Amino acid sequence: MANEPGEISEVEGDGGGAPVQGRAWEVVRLIGQGLGRNEIAKLTGVSTATVTRIAKRNGLTFDRTQTEKALKARISDLNLRQAGLAEALADRVAVAIAYADAAANYRDWAFAWKAISDATQAYRRMKPELTQDDENENAKSMLGDMLAGLKLVNAELEAREARGETQEENPHDES
Repeated sequence: MANEPGEISEVEGDGGGAPVQGRAWEVVRLIGQGLGRNEIAKLTGVSTATVTRIAKRNGLTFDRTQTEKALKARISDLNLRQAGLAEALADRVAVAIAYADAAANYRDWAFAWKAISDATQAYRRMKPELTQDDENENAKSMLGDMLAGLKLVNAELEAREARGETQEENPHDES
């Protein structure tokens, strides 16, 4: 009855012990929309284990492409955050250089240069590096832009040809 396979019968709530049908149906609906397990757990307030159990009882699975998309988005967000921190470190290097230039004695100068060294090394470690995928995407984007430009030029040349316009002289030829 309530615990038959294929039925949504129980969702762990806030410790009340009673089944929470509304949340279970919400979990099923969100799985159908292609959301990932962690995101569903966060949105509904149930544990990831419960989300998995509800999916299993209802014969649902998580779409791996959606999970990969979510992971790529998370990595992209982290890379942006890391780039921001690296930029802040670069600013601190500039401040430390100013301190080194204004040092009144050797001790202050040495401490400033130690700070510069540490911040520079941290910046190098934190600076996001382009991956092969990034380079491939950039190349695809550039090639796509070039193709679009060539199509425009080709269309313009065909339109001129259709109107009977021809270029008798080469404008770059100075003879």
